[in-house]
Amino acid sequence: MTLVVKKRLNNSAVTAADENGAECVVFGKGIAFQVKEKEIIPEEKIERVFYQKEKTLLWQLIEDIPQRYFDISCEIIEYIQGNLKVELGNSIYLTLMDHISFIKERAEKGMLPKNTMKWEISRYYQEEYRLSKKVVELLEDEFEIELNDDEAASIALHIVNAEIGGQSVHQGMESIHLVDDILQIICFQTGSKQDEDNLNYQRLVTHVKFFVQRLYKKEKQKTKNPLYDIVVKQYPQAYEIAEKVKKFVEKKLNCKIDDEEITYLIVHIQLILNP
Repeated sequence: MTLVVKKRLNNSAVTAADENGAECVVFGKGIAFQVKEKEIIPEEKIERVFYQKEKTLLWQLIEDIPQRYFDISCEIIEYIQGNLKVELGNSIYLTLMDHISFIKERAEKGMLPKNTMKWEISRYYQEEYRLSKKVVELLEDEFEIELNDDEAASIALHIVNAEIGGQSVHQGMESIHLVDDILQIICFQTGSKQDEDNLNYQRLVTHVKFFVQRLYKKEKQKTKNPLYDIVVKQYPQAYEIAEKVKKFVEKKLNCKIDDEEITYLIVHIQLILNP
């Protein structure tokens, strides 16, 4: 990809045009100091490229927030991504940067909102929540303010949203609610409790989280797993519960879930039924 600088936005962001003439916003640490207008941006300097609606929203956001907020947001996102070891969607640059740009003002005015999903986030997305609590500590030191666990949950929500490739925080909230709904169905149908100390339950939570993530990302699985017929016959009760989950999710998301997904869901449910 060949990108030519058009305009400097701040120290680490420029607008550029690709070889097809399409305009974009390019991120790279100190990129505006290293490349001048009409020059080609070296590939090793490019960290993120934003097109279309993302480009427009980000351009507006960069023009509205001080460089200090931009830099701290980028550092936080780099820290989160490095610790989670996953590729986060571009949306986190929009949603988290916007969130952080108002955090000092909200804290000083005592206007930090309650996060009604704090319980679900801290329970099902423990690693994201743990990292967010570290981010809260960093923000408290940086801006000399006092935050709370609701703020940590809100930051974790931005991370979850970026993991599923969501374009708005609303999608992240939907995905967390869906994880909770699926686990509630399975626990009710199996007559089990949500026991965080139970290894099989922990594995189920992890599987359901990635299951939901794949659905939101619309990642296609194989249509037929050779194990499907075996587990259906061998674990009829687990199959029946998995089918209830399947019908619920398909109706909720207006999607189709293939046998590949159901196969492994049956296995995890069976481990809850018969540890």
